[in-house]
Amino acid sequence: FERFEVQGFFIDGVPFGSGHINDTYKVRTNFINDNSSSGQDDGVGVKERLYILQRINHEIFTRPVEVMENIQRVTEHLRKKIISRGGDPERETLTLIPTKDDGEDSKSKGKFHAVVDGNFWRVYDFISDARGYEIGETADTASGSNTNIPREVAASFARFQCDLADLPPPRLHETIPKFGDAGYRFQQLEDALAADAKSRAATCSEEIRFCMERKSDASLLSNLLKDGTMSERIIHYDTKINNILIDDSTGRGLCVIDLDTVMPGIGIFDFGDTVRAASALSSEDERDLCKVGFSMEVFESLVDGYLSTAKDLVTEEEIDQLAFSAKLLCLIIGVRFLTDYLAGDVYFKTDAGREEHNLDRARTQLKMAADMEERYDE
Repeated sequence: FERFEVQGFFIDGVPFGSGHINDTYKVRTNFINDNSSSGQDDGVGVKERLYILQRINHEIFTRPVEVMENIQRVTEHLRKKIISRGGDPERETLTLIPTKDDGEDSKSKGKFHAVVDGNFWRVYDFISDARGYEIGETADTASGSNTNIPREVAASFARFQCDLADLPPPRLHETIPKFGDAGYRFQQLEDALAADAKSRAATCSEEIRFCMERKSDASLLSNLLKDGTMSERIIHYDTKINNILIDDSTGRGLCVIDLDTVMPGIGIFDFGDTVRAASALSSEDERDLCKVGFSMEVFESLVDGYLSTAKDLVTEEEIDQLAFSAKLLCLIIGVRFLTDYLAGDVYFKTDAGREEHNLDRARTQLKMAADMEERYDE
């Protein structure tokens, strides 16, 4: 933490958030306010500041320098967009904290990551008076009005795509090759099944069958991209509901966070993943499949929020495929969880002592995909 140009002195840091990949800490510092003349330790003129400190999981993000280059370019571009419409860039996009000169490497100063004992670290300003919500939570604003969180989430991710539509060249790094390639995800499943490294295939034969029967779905959107029917866009690739901070006062979507997977891809992948994450009737690892499904009411709010912001960006073909993208993303994420389960839980974090955690996650996603298929004509 001391490698970064932070304000004040370290007080403490505590684990923060619910992410599966990186290690995240909320850090407090204190400092003497420049306007104070007392300089005493009795609290007069002493202020606290909050930061987010993260260790990037370089076993997953094997190109962490490129990840940081993408984030730097994206946040700088977003700041310009936010300022141009009279917004507050300190709250409406992430602010990276640069590194100090470490006294050994003249090139160390001004970077946005530090390497310590082979680990890659970064620091963001903490955005106060806003929070991310989990599935099923409601938000009551300071004014007493209730927020339609799904609509705000969808509108925020749509605005994110719109703001980045004119990001100047060069193309962003593809930091995880084939990350959005649905066909590749099925190939990974087949490889994991063939290896069966932990002898788990017999415990999930029904889930494997369900996935393989739908393998042809994987190529539909990518084929539309290849033939020019759809355009490549800069997308988030991890549009969980809690990756949008909702302003405590206004109830409006404020800031898109967790930018590690921002890359070029198929635009409506983000919409499909938003539906997958925001319309679920249960937690992502619910064991009781009777509780698993998706909310049509939430789906309609997501469509309304997304198109209210992205109507001038998306094409008619993309609008026609919005419902399919939701089912496809449930299927793809289910395939990814199932693949990781077969491989021995090497990608997604699992709870200690819960051997079938990734299998439970896969089952919820596949159950949602099945539910969407049954209600596709509604």
